[in-house]
Amino acid sequence: MGKRVLLLGFLVALGACATGVPTDTPGVERVGATVLRYRGPEVELALGYRFATLSLGEEWLMVDLAVTAAAGKVVEVQRDRIWVVTPSGQQLRLASQEEFAAVYRRLQPTLRRAALAADPLGYFSRELTCSLGFFAAPGEGLVFPSVHLDDRRVCEGPLYFFVPGGIQPGRWVLALDVVESQVRIPFYLGEPHRRR
Repeated sequence: MGKRVLLLGFLVALGACATGVPTDTPGVERVGATVLRYRGPEVELALGYRFATLSLGEEWLMVDLAVTAAAGKVVEVQRDRIWVVTPSGQQLRLASQEEFAAVYRRLQPTLRRAALAADPLGYFSRELTCSLGFFAAPGEGLVFPSVHLDDRRVCEGPLYFFVPGGIQPGRWVLALDVVESQVRIPFYLGEPHRRR
């Protein structure tokens, strides 16, 4: 009897950890103070933006992404179909590897701080993990224009966006287009009272 109670308590706790708070955006729920999870017909993803909240005024927006295909799907995520929308409505595309490599030396201290501040994004029960492969330190690995996903693996990695004039407080939107879906995930920087 004691083992059953313990098992039941564990399952209840596990279920509580796995549920998020719904947001105003269909398919998006808050699973941490700075982590949003999206579930759609083609992809599921987790967006971590803790370091971005600490980077107001900086020229580089850095967020973390974990993405997988929805059950039974195979999806290609292309780097040139990922961008953010700033509070002023400007669309900023994902930085190219060339742009990233050109400022890599200057960004190294910031990249180390971002890695330390990164939210854990292990919100998926997938068998395999992989890297998004959109960015690499100069001379250290390959980058790819896209990543192919299925429902057995989740790919994780940072996303970098150059923000002319610096990161401003307000509503930002991560945008990702795949074959049949247009994923839009709003997140707020510098406005903790409006994080819905």
